Amino acid sequence: MQRKQHVVVLGAGIIGVSTAWHLLQQGHRVTVVDRQPEAALETSFANGAQISVSFCEPWANAGAPFKVAKWLLRDDSPLLFRPRLDPHQWRWGLSFLGQCTDAAFERNVRQLVALGRYSHESLKAMVADTGIQYQRLERGILHFFSSEADFQAGAAASELMRRYGVDRRVLDRDAVLKVEPALAAFGPNIHGGTFTPSDESGDARVFTQQLAARCQALGADFLFDTAIDGIDTAAGQVSGVRVRQISTG
Repeated sequence: MQRKQHVVVLGAGIIGVSTAWHLLQQGHRVTVVDRQPEAALETSFANGAQISVSFCEPWANAGAPFKVAKWLLRDDSPLLFRPRLDPHQWRWGLSFLGQCTDAAFERNVRQLVALGRYSHESLKAMVADTGIQYQRLERGILHFFSSEADFQAGAAASELMRRYGVDRRVLDRDAVLKVEPALAAFGPNIHGGTFTPSDESGDARVFTQQLAARCQALGADFLFDTAIDGIDTAAGQVSGVRVRQISTG
């Protein structure tokens, strides 16, 4: 029989609040700590809002080391990485490079697809249980490409996903415009696209805030306007969290 515990969740974003919900369902006492005045005011406030199992290729792949080296020289790099004299950073970097083999890539894709599917099914179950309304759109997700090189790369990625059972379809220009007629004016610039019918989207902030309200109704304590000053450990395990009330006046 599982022993019920008092669990402290650090952060009231979509991950923290979802974690709190599942812990409450298991009968645990839950306290959520966040420095903001309410839930979902940081990363979960405004993001891509895509629930997309079909786009889970790991960044670590055979071509990644070259790309990272090139990105380090750009101010507008999609990857922010500033080398420091930090052994943890260098250990992480070496571990990342160790995953940039074809065998590791295939293994990681398989695991990420399985994790993505589990996450998506868990979301569906949570929505069914709670009745949360969060501007959910179950219409699939379409990506289109404005260069032939990008289209070919997208098509190759789609083929990889299909090998693992993800229905990510490759579309020519006409098929892209059939899925989304509003792109007609941009049609001459479209080389093709990919479409995954099972993917969806929604408002992460609304979802998180509504779920937080349901957690509170089940007895969860939310310590808002509360900073996390440190984590105490003993014998290699977390023994406590040091928090501080933030002055709001």
